[in-house]
Amino acid sequence: MRPVLFEIGGFAIYSYGAMLFLAFSVAIIWSLKEAEAERINQDCLFEIFIMSIILSLLGSRLAYVFLNRELFIGEPWWKIFAFREGGLTFHGGLILALLGGVFYSNYRKISFLKYVDYLSPFIILGYAITRIGCFLNGCCYGHITDLPWGVVYPIIDSYPRHPTQLYASLAALIIFFMLRYLKKYKYFHGYIFLYFIIFYGVYRFLVEYFRVSTAVLWGLSQAQIASLIFIIFGALLLLYQKYRYKGRKA
Repeated sequence: MRPVLFEIGGFAIYSYGAMLFLAFSVAIIWSLKEAEAERINQDCLFEIFIMSIILSLLGSRLAYVFLNRELFIGEPWWKIFAFREGGLTFHGGLILALLGGVFYSNYRKISFLKYVDYLSPFIILGYAITRIGCFLNGCCYGHITDLPWGVVYPIIDSYPRHPTQLYASLAALIIFFMLRYLKKYKYFHGYIFLYFIIFYGVYRFLVEYFRVSTAVLWGLSQAQIASLIFIIFGALLLLYQKYRYKGRKA
């Protein structure tokens, strides 16, 4: 594990923060490069990224604080925004960024679903990179295992554990390529995004069985419950939209 990559003048550069920066950078550069071919307004896209960076970080942190509010009892209020101390939840960041995107698209008079379709593969690609940061940081680890690829996390104990961060990164890369492939089937706006939340929900639900997490309902963790909501919502809306699309073609 390497939580701190290096220090500059006594200022620590954390692995997770560095990977998060790399994730945003790759997503921004790659998506801007392909925007013109996809008839995506680059100015709007850049503004969306600025907004999404702020809202996703804020939403991720607020969701973590809410789900772990017992840790903040008696702490100064500013600890809620102590990003450098760790504690982010992807679901919260995604939801708040999407809500911001809805308001932004209405303000700019652009299609929210068209832009979220375009950005979905880059979101999951950034997620894959960020999970490498989790691995280097030593957080989000899995249960003890005797499998040959088990990893010892010295800050936890001396037992090999499932490297669930790497499982997540690999799954996210597979989803990235699947979404890129699906782009050639242009059924309706929102098609790629719905597959994104379904694929993400399935991956996260399964990986949670290998990851150390607390069951909160029916033996499921908070992340698994959120993932089920993603899967059910995405699948129902996808089926409905496909039915409408076939109806229009008929």
